Amino acid sequence: MKFFGGPLLTSVLFLSSIVLLSSCQYTNLARPIQNAPAGKVDACYTSQIQQAEALLLDFRAFDQTGGHPASARDLAMKGCHAEAAHVTERYIVEHSGLSRREVDVLIWHLGQHKSHLGRYEVASALFLATLRPSEATSEPDNFDWNTYALGSWAFLNKEPLLLDHSIKTLRRKAGQRNLINARALMGLRNCFDKPYSLAIGPGVCQPPPVTPLP
Repeated sequence: MKFFGGPLLTSVLFLSSIVLLSSCQYTNLARPIQNAPAGKVDACYTSQIQQAEALLLDFRAFDQTGGHPASARDLAMKGCHAEAAHVTERYIVEHSGLSRREVDVLIWHLGQHKSHLGRYEVASALFLATLRPSEATSEPDNFDWNTYALGSWAFLNKEPLLLDHSIKTLRRKAGQRNLINARALMGLRNCFDKPYSLAIGPGVCQPPPVTPLP
């Protein structure tokens, strides 16, 4: 698969820095991870040493498998999306050797963290930053990333027609990954008026496994 070249990587990193600055200016959701107050148990607390260690992890351990308390994966699994967003921004800025795919995955997950926090405007821009040009979208299993990304954007921006179209498009394409993503979008559609954090999670919003459409 071909990925975007250097210029877009630079623009994505610039976008990430803008996200960090805007988050710190208007809210404290993307704050640096602070020490827990004395006598208070904070499930999202990690020490400065742990935070530094997390930034040294390889991409897979940091974002995919976890296993370190300050990795983005572990923080997200605990529902610590403000802390996961902050450490992901730092990770992108400090790791210039990431592949195009790795940057896209980190940017996407950063958008999801922002969505969980209700920062839809910022999350929308991050989701769109992961769109692939037509020459980079061909995969053996017919995986359609762009349709899933646009469907997620449609939920954040309350565009029901685009969301419905994205669901139908994914269900008409072969490939298990498309069906998994169609199911996620159907959950967003089922709880269209609910926050992203509720609509995307397991529970009443999520439908049973979906089947392809003819």
